[in-house]
Amino acid sequence: MKPSPLEQVLTNALNDIDPNEEQEIKECLKGLDALKEMSPSEEKIEELKKEPKPVEVKHELKTLPSHL
Repeated sequence: MKPSPLEQVLTNALNDIDPNEEQEIKECLKGLDALKEMSPSEEKIEELKKEPKPVEVKHELKTLPSHL
């Protein structure tokens, strides 16, 4: 089984590719190059705010009339 174009890009296994896959590989590389690498000191940690749980409304069940 032949690896996917993305897998080929990530593993640098760029031999034995056909022209159709070459274009897809170029797109994968372009997308990977567009991502900005962040160092751990630049990472921002956003604290999640705990929202109160919505109040549960208990619904009252009524018995149906016998003719139904």
